[in-house]
Amino acid sequence: MLSTLRHARPLLLQSPVLSQRALRAASRAVHTHNAGFSTKAPVRTASLLKPGASVQASVQYASQQLSAASASPTSAAPAPPARTLDDASNAIAKLPTASLFRNLLIQNLSAYPIVLSFLLSLLKRNSDLFVKAPILRHALQYFFYAHYCAGATGPEISRTVESLRKLGIKGVILNYAKEVDTPGVSAGGKEKAAKVQKLHEQQVSQWLDGTLKTIEYAPSGDYVAIKFSGAGAQVVELLEHNQEKPDDIFGRALAQVCDAARNKGVKLLVDAEHQCQQAAIDRWTMEMMERYNTGDNMVIFNTYQMYLKASTAVLDGHLSRAAAQGFNFGAKLVRGAYLGSDPRHLIHDTKAATDAAYDAAAEKLATYHLAQPRPGIKVGIVLGSHNAASLRKIRAIRHQQALAGQPVADVVYSQLMGMADELSLSLTAADKEAGLLEGDCDVYKYVTWGTTQECILYLVRRAEENRDAVASARDSRIIFWRELKRRFLAGFAG
Repeated sequence: MLSTLRHARPLLLQSPVLSQRALRAASRAVHTHNAGFSTKAPVRTASLLKPGASVQASVQYASQQLSAASASPTSAAPAPPARTLDDASNAIAKLPTASLFRNLLIQNLSAYPIVLSFLLSLLKRNSDLFVKAPILRHALQYFFYAHYCAGATGPEISRTVESLRKLGIKGVILNYAKEVDTPGVSAGGKEKAAKVQKLHEQQVSQWLDGTLKTIEYAPSGDYVAIKFSGAGAQVVELLEHNQEKPDDIFGRALAQVCDAARNKGVKLLVDAEHQCQQAAIDRWTMEMMERYNTGDNMVIFNTYQMYLKASTAVLDGHLSRAAAQGFNFGAKLVRGAYLGSDPRHLIHDTKAATDAAYDAAAEKLATYHLAQPRPGIKVGIVLGSHNAASLRKIRAIRHQQALAGQPVADVVYSQLMGMADELSLSLTAADKEAGLLEGDCDVYKYVTWGTTQECILYLVRRAEENRDAVASARDSRIIFWRELKRRFLAGFAG
């Protein structure tokens, strides 16, 4: 059985177009943390909020249903027609039984939040036990690690990437799971300053080594996700103090990373982080973009969390700066990952308002090249989302551009590996009724690599998201269970 499950991961995604109801289920599966990228669970207690945030408002926001019918700007391009739940059941008929079982196991485990919360708490407190005890290690590795992670070595990552490509997935956004060690410093005066400086150098060096290794493992043309705060406590302090530029130590490390990415032909996605750090992240990233996104190069992408009220204006300003100064602009759009910690008044009042901001930003970027004030400026777009409605709108817009003989927007679509697989594969498939062709979308999976130990916290975050979204994933559980039951009965009949 374990041997079967070991090889089940590459087949997990082998599902044609699923029903629109199933896609809506996938849309709801990540609450406001779409394509998560260092997500946190929706706020539920006052202890998760910063001073001044409203518990009631945050709970109300987080509990709103995410459906394809959410209020958002209406594109002139028609959306593909809805499908039926039976269509979805037929679509997963090609999945191997082991993959069906694993999906259903994870979803049903998530349906018992008390049990899952206990297991997650045990995992966080006793991670060594799950890594060293043979039975627990096998369960963790073959049911969860293999479902969400790419592997721990170059060859393992390459096999995962190749298996995704065979399913029509264009490539990956590769991220290293290991977090920089942050030990405390106990000293005073000059001795403390020297220790802090040495620790800063060590932490940046760890971050640099891991990032360069990730670039090495990423296929040319694909993406690598980087997080500035991962370089240690001193870098976090620089971000929170809104420093104009990184210090010399981190600045040199960033230059090495950017040079390596450009030489390899890999694109860098700079993750958005807590709002109190974002202004400095934006400034540093735009400086990198101005230096490296020249000519035909598109190396640096900044991330915009559209649940923040200010993000629309920030995005507009950055786009205008790129046009005025003549460098290519790379943008990744997500809804947001820090609802539990960012000040509530900075976030849109409703989920519908966030959806509207996201869709408007995506449409503006996808049509900007048709009327840009300075010819030659390229706009690269990464839509990190598990919301089917938002992605289908942009797919329809690009289809209309192609029909009109216009240049088609440079857009890629991204979802987390192990989540929203129905949505990912639907974007790679043809839709004859809507006139959409197979292969007209470049779909990427956000893939984390590292050892089982290094990926523990990442796996916990994925499990927490499944737990929080279990009620809205009912349709997915139905179709997986229906197919598993059909095979069981067919086995008796045969």
